[in-house]
Amino acid sequence: MATVDKQGVVTMQELLVSSLATTDALAKLLIDKGLITEAEFMQKLSAERAEYQV
Repeated sequence: MATVDKQGVVTMQELLVSSLATTDALAKLLIDKGLITEAEFMQKLSAERAEYQV
């Protein structure tokens, strides 16, 4: 997780790494529990990426 310095600031890199780790863990948990397949996750991820590209 991102750490906050003495002035309450989190760097962009720390925020990005924390966000990626959280997303990765959540996706793996959903796949491991059989709630979604890896193919479904990758398909949805591709669709979401397309939405963010301008």
